[in-house]
Amino acid sequence: MEEWLKITLCVSLFATFRDFRPVDSFYTSFLTSPAVNFTAEQVTKDIYPINSYATTSLVIVMFLVTDYVLYKPIVMLDAFSSIVMFLLVLEPITLFKAKLNMLFLGLTSACELAYMSYAYAKIRDRRLYQKMTGIVRGSNLLGKCLSATFAQIAVSFIHIEYGILVYISLAGSCVAFFVTFFFPPVNSSIYFHPESPKTTKSKVNYNTFHNKNHKGIEPCFVEKSPKPVRVVLDQLYLELRDAYTNPYLLKFGVWFAFATGVYFQVLTYNDVLYLDLNERNPVDNKLYNGGVDALAFISGALSSYCIGFLKVDWKSASNFYFFIGSLLSCITLCICYVTTSLNLVYIMYIIFCFVFQSMNVVARSETAKHLKHDSFAFIFGVVFFISLVVSSAITYLFVQGTFIQIPVNVQFLLYGLINLGLAFWFFFQMCLEKCIVK
Repeated sequence: MEEWLKITLCVSLFATFRDFRPVDSFYTSFLTSPAVNFTAEQVTKDIYPINSYATTSLVIVMFLVTDYVLYKPIVMLDAFSSIVMFLLVLEPITLFKAKLNMLFLGLTSACELAYMSYAYAKIRDRRLYQKMTGIVRGSNLLGKCLSATFAQIAVSFIHIEYGILVYISLAGSCVAFFVTFFFPPVNSSIYFHPESPKTTKSKVNYNTFHNKNHKGIEPCFVEKSPKPVRVVLDQLYLELRDAYTNPYLLKFGVWFAFATGVYFQVLTYNDVLYLDLNERNPVDNKLYNGGVDALAFISGALSSYCIGFLKVDWKSASNFYFFIGSLLSCITLCICYVTTSLNLVYIMYIIFCFVFQSMNVVARSETAKHLKHDSFAFIFGVVFFISLVVSSAITYLFVQGTFIQIPVNVQFLLYGLINLGLAFWFFFQMCLEKCIVK
């Protein structure tokens, strides 16, 4: 088996078990059930927002530490924090423990970029990035799909209590942690542990050394002592300048920051919208959260796999593809605002996930492919941080009501309008591209 495929399969196995968390599909129902007995308002305003704030504050530290400790320890921390997270919501559950659970969920989310960055760091052939991204992202969504399917069957047919789903989710996290021990170590990183030519004593030219088009470079070894922080900060500035003065990378960065921020909000508060519609009309709006999550994630996994192996010149096709995708995302989210049918909301959610995941694979693989240096953790960390700032700002201003408190269905209208703005952004990019060609 080829080395890149071994790495991809190892990371994919981790991603599958990492997201095998059946309780996620019914987490709001679990927290508001008689066994726990929190109110929907407590869950929305006091508990869930901590996840956004914790992730936002931790991610900027994580993507720097990831490079310093060479990726693998942060992947292990990702799985370990999931274990602690589920241990905290074993009965009896207090409000403090529920909030602390969200803190560790934030730590897990902040560490998420590590396993994808690990794969980019270990696989040096950039021509394989689209395939690898599709496979790993698809495996991640496959884990979510299996998790949601199990949750729906367990709740609807076996009538398992929500608390049992917590134990099963804990088991999935334990398996993911076990898998991390089989990850081959990363021996170098671009900032703190760079490679240097064996026979050259002079300073490495940062602007050319990591360029994959640079030919005839001599055998390398890893510097034993990490670089000074000041030198690293200078390199971080150069990375940002190189990446986001490139219009091709900038447009993906803008999409990733805002679309992912919206996606986080949808994943966090879709349960609240489902519960709200169910309480309005319990007869017609029955809860099938697990089954719907399964369909959403399997459709996202299929789109990720397909996009990963699709041969398209994304430099010429990406603007149109992201324009249509953003417009479709806007329509699906706005329908969630206007309808009172939970079944229609479920359908719109599935379509939204399918579209988002296909665009996500393209944005990630094209960004990784066209970076001048191997700065995957840093560049993805920056846009991930911005997306979390967007998510936290929406939570602070509109969910917790610091500016104005809006109902959960109106929140989905806001998310749709943000995607409409992205559609206009890519329409402008298309027009600009045609003007340049002429």
